[in-house]
Amino acid sequence: MNRRFGAWILTGTMAVSSAGTVRADQTFLREADAPHVMFPESTGAERRTLELTDAELKWLERTLSRRTDVTKYPYFEVSKQHEPLGRIFILDVVGQAHPITFAVAVGLDGLVKDVEVLVYREPYGAQIEEARFRRQFTGKKLTDPITLGRDVDVITGATISSRAATYAVRKGLSLAEVLRARSAGP
Repeated sequence: MNRRFGAWILTGTMAVSSAGTVRADQTFLREADAPHVMFPESTGAERRTLELTDAELKWLERTLSRRTDVTKYPYFEVSKQHEPLGRIFILDVVGQAHPITFAVAVGLDGLVKDVEVLVYREPYGAQIEEARFRRQFTGKKLTDPITLGRDVDVITGATISSRAATYAVRKGLSLAEVLRARSAGP
């Protein structure tokens, strides 16, 4: 018997929409495993929170050309034998209707080392998790053009998810720059 539901019904990590579509959150990588996966040579990772000042928030908005109200961002400070290797920013970026959780690894040189999809919550577009798509971002720096459809290939049927990934990378690079500027001092 085919029934339609009038509202979202949530049970665990499964959701049923009004059209009867079933959506399950897909966890591709646990946050706790990200440091070792993204920096395989690492021997340690400390979870921290970056809290932006008003000036840093305004700079971030200008850099990303997008308004943001979020002032706190979780990240990992990754090291090998107590020597820093880089940072991994954990970012939720809205896809079509639900947040997609990304991990963006940035080396001390300011280059993207890796991008991983931690949790995907949309019914379509999970192909952004594939390595061939994510590899496009490796080696990018904040001053590089990172434009969907020009510098980053769009996955057919996953345009919105591709856009979310591109934005997550630009945001991760921008947050890494905030921390670099702080450590450089005035």
